Amino acid sequence: MNNRDFQETYKMAVEILTPVNIACDEVLKANEYLYDAKTSTVYFLNQMMWHKFIYTHNLFDEYERYIKSSSEKSLYEWLQSFGYKINDIKLAIKSKAFAHVNVLKSKKTLNDIVLQSKLIDGTPFIPGSSIKGVIRTAILYDLLNKNREIKKRYWNEIKSLRSSMKSAQIKKYLINDINKDINKKATNLEVALLHKLNLVNKENKPIKQFNAVCSVMRGISVGDSEHINQAVPMEVLQKIDLGLNKDVDVGKELPVFRECILPKAKFNFQLKIDKTMTKEIGINSIDDLLRVLQNYFDFVNDIFKSAFGKRCEHLFDEINGGNIYLGSNTGFLTKTLVMALADRKEEAVDFIRDLLDMNFNQKDAKHNGIKDTKISPRTLKATKYKGNTILMGVAKIYKDE
Repeated sequence: MNNRDFQETYKMAVEILTPVNIACDEVLKANEYLYDAKTSTVYFLNQMMWHKFIYTHNLFDEYERYIKSSSEKSLYEWLQSFGYKINDIKLAIKSKAFAHVNVLKSKKTLNDIVLQSKLIDGTPFIPGSSIKGVIRTAILYDLLNKNREIKKRYWNEIKSLRSSMKSAQIKKYLINDINKDINKKATNLEVALLHKLNLVNKENKPIKQFNAVCSVMRGISVGDSEHINQAVPMEVLQKIDLGLNKDVDVGKELPVFRECILPKAKFNFQLKIDKTMTKEIGINSIDDLLRVLQNYFDFVNDIFKSAFGKRCEHLFDEINGGNIYLGSNTGFLTKTLVMALADRKEEAVDFIRDLLDMNFNQKDAKHNGIKDTKISPRTLKATKYKGNTILMGVAKIYKDE
């Protein structure tokens, strides 16, 4: 029996349940796209063709003055001031998307837009690394619950830094050192839980466990996701923070916009499991992996529900079919294990509050006179879609048989 007998490849699917943005490195400034406020349409530009249009129509000097100015006029308004319409620059338009705008109605621009990751042909996709990151966090959560001694030891180490955090708010030079210490402890925790492979090098000498080749995560390979149909539904959506207190329960609409993949989009990808490695952490099939994902998703949602109560209950009813939070603007708590490490939720809230205070200079973690006690950060990350407020970044991974 060889290693191939222990390797299984699965055809998987990820279905988008609420808007998802897998951010790429590109963020468009307001003068790098056209926005028609009357139709709420964003036109994304092919920069080479756009600059060709500017040059061939003798607009270069005017364009340069506009870019350097602090004019409140949008790029689309600037273009219109010379008598041109969208149809005149259709060769320079790469794509377009509808924009849900809830604030800035008096303005003619959306500020910066965080773009979705795309293939070279402009097709949106979900990188395999994004899905594997979600899997890694869920597996770590599962292993923490199975290894109580490790959990207790690392929580005691991490929470011992709280007094230093409070000092760092006064002595700013300590902040970097404390963050490095936290990251080091987090890395050591990952090594303790995931680096289970006992390997030797070419000289037949043991490879140190800290080396990444000793991680059982090598036994899980996730390919990039491709959309099943040709057209991927996309819109530009606005960030909304839902708070705990009644005054902000309707949501704080922020001037932050993301190009998002919309609900019902479905992507396929391949996932490989090498059981010679993953058996060390109790993963012997895709069903084991899906169970771990679901457990972590439910754990995070239980934390949110306990803090935000019945007035946000409908938001969670709408994501009952999900098993992962994916992409940006899903919230700090969907990507951290502090709540899973702590013996009591109150201890975790105190630690996260002090950590955020230290890094963002929020004295006493007081927002409008309220101190974080139920949850920290004290917001749910949402957006407005089809007139309804919904949570961001919920998806479902399943075996596509």
